[in-house]
Amino acid sequence: MPPSRPIRPHRANPDTSHWYRWRGYTFRWLMFGGITGLFQPIVDDPEHYALQRLYQVLFGLFFGALCAVVFTLAENTFNRPRVNWKSWSILLATWLTVKLVFVSVMAAAS
Repeated sequence: MPPSRPIRPHRANPDTSHWYRWRGYTFRWLMFGGITGLFQPIVDDPEHYALQRLYQVLFGLFFGALCAVVFTLAENTFNRPRVNWKSWSILLATWLTVKLVFVSVMAAAS
């Protein structure tokens, strides 16, 4: 039995800005960054465990926020029709790029 209303595929409106759906992307990236920051091992100075854990979570949230900005701009620029494989490719490229920048900055600061 066909549906009473035709079901349209999920597609972004071509007139939307670069910040279309940024809230959902930001929430997901912040959750990812916070959770991965929470589960990082503590290797230095176990006496200040709580402070180090706080720094790791905040660093993870900052990483997630930066990933959210990069992913939102890339997704809304290069993948307007929301093709699934392109979304996953952009997601992986975003994570790798931001991680590379973070590691490079940390190495340069040390």
